Amino acid sequence: MSKIIDIEGRLQVEKKKKANIEKAKKLEEVRRVMQCSRCLARCSKCGVQFETQDIYKRHKGPYRFCSACEEEYEEFLRLKESGEASPYYWHNQQWMDLWQSWMNFQEALQRYIESPEFIELLREVDWHR
Repeated sequence: MSKIIDIEGRLQVEKKKKANIEKAKKLEEVRRVMQCSRCLARCSKCGVQFETQDIYKRHKGPYRFCSACEEEYEEFLRLKESGEASPYYWHNQQWMDLWQSWMNFQEALQRYIESPEFIELLREVDWHR
């Protein structure tokens, strides 16, 4: 009789392991979206890390850029609004498309973060701590 395996106990352990794995996946998803994609210590466009004093600097627009990306962003907005040609040869249509795609991605990311499903994920992760 000492050789009998407790099937119910094993099933419970396996179920708990699967739940922990699922929770870890959810936590990683939340961490990536909330922490990495919206990091206040890095440039929103290129990802370069800000100097300590620049982390607390106020930014004009909705994104936190390094000085180089800030200039490019402002030039993109100016060109988009005015329809003029850029004085810089590398500010071609593909450059404009790149910035527009990046802006579309940022807007999509914001919509995802505000979606009911992502908010539910946040609640689930918070409740299971």
